[in-house]
Amino acid sequence: MSEAPSELKKILRNAASVLLGSAGGELLTTYALGLAAVGLGPAGFGVLSTARAFTEPFQSIAGFGMGTVALTLAARRGGLDAALRGTVFYLSLGFAVVATGLSMGLAALTGRGGPMPVVALATVATALVPLNAAASLPFTHERRAERLIFVPTLVGLFRLATAWAAWRFVRSAFSFQLSATASGVLSALLTLGVSWRHYGLRFTFDRALARRLLSMAWPAAAVEFVVMAYMRASYFFLHDAGPRVQGEYAAADQLSRPVLTLAGVLMVSALPTVARIAADRAFEALTTVYRKSLVRALLVLVPLASVVWWLAPAILTRAAPAYASAATPFRVLLFGTLCMCLNQLSSTFIVAMGRFRLILVVALINFAVYVVLARWAIPRYQATGAAIATAVMEGVNSLMQLVIVALLLRDGRRQSAQGPKAEQP
Repeated sequence: MSEAPSELKKILRNAASVLLGSAGGELLTTYALGLAAVGLGPAGFGVLSTARAFTEPFQSIAGFGMGTVALTLAARRGGLDAALRGTVFYLSLGFAVVATGLSMGLAALTGRGGPMPVVALATVATALVPLNAAASLPFTHERRAERLIFVPTLVGLFRLATAWAAWRFVRSAFSFQLSATASGVLSALLTLGVSWRHYGLRFTFDRALARRLLSMAWPAAAVEFVVMAYMRASYFFLHDAGPRVQGEYAAADQLSRPVLTLAGVLMVSALPTVARIAADRAFEALTTVYRKSLVRALLVLVPLASVVWWLAPAILTRAAPAYASAATPFRVLLFGTLCMCLNQLSSTFIVAMGRFRLILVVALINFAVYVVLARWAIPRYQATGAAIATAVMEGVNSLMQLVIVALLLRDGRRQSAQGPKAEQP
């Protein structure tokens, strides 16, 4: 039990380092997105956002869930060695080739992604997944985010400068996506350089480890794809409503992202510690960490969301009156974003306990709930309907995952209390 407070402090310390490093970058990137939104107008911003939303699920195919699984496996193996890191890289490289081809092929066949040049630029992010995975995995595993503290700000400055150039000279979806793509390449190269300096880049491929990774990762990969698919499905369902409505929803979606980014930082910081505690079967400590993390997340996120709920519509009306109609979907979506944050926390603990297939079942239920809600709400309420479908689905998801984590932790504590014999399969 005494282990839990120190582990929670490690999680929060690493999260603070990530937030300190990313705060400047996030602010600059948000301003760059603002330039794109104002420069393109709702219709043009809808085209840009739809292209990105179309390609993002394929990024999860490129990663194939191995980032999360690698951290869990590293906790069980006692470290992140060259074999594990290299196997993740080479497997991800193969999946990235497949995912890139699928993204471009489906975009060309369906036309749902928007203009092909914009989709092609957005797809570059899929090709960068293996590089990002290999470069960032050691920092996440060792909770040494401070070594990358300068990268987000440098990338944010580059993103803002190139977005300003696009706004000043060529206001098109292609030029603003070019800014985003070039920034992504710069971020990957900088992270790779820092990783090379601290950890080296000597990778090895282990076939036995690859088979183990794939057997563990496929449920996580399916989960990531399904989750990303239903998170971006609103743009698909809004296709018939036109680019302007898609742009309104995109504005609401982007406004809610900072809260979700904060939660994502906390969860990524927590996973190595939580995975190690779970591997040690210290379920009393795990329960304590979960309860305290949940309470502290609510103490931070609820006041933050409350302030944003009141301020964002006023900012939209004054700074970007063309997007004033996005205020209502944003407020609805903000509730869903809070639930997403809690879901990320619960999912982190479920994954750390190795219950990947259970997470997959949860994701499939979420997808089914979302599709039913979206088919009813979006034709009636358009952008607000998309926000309603997302918010209600995430609320149901929160309740479901809270119950699941409580039951898993209860069973784990009972098994631990019964002794080693009860823990054997």
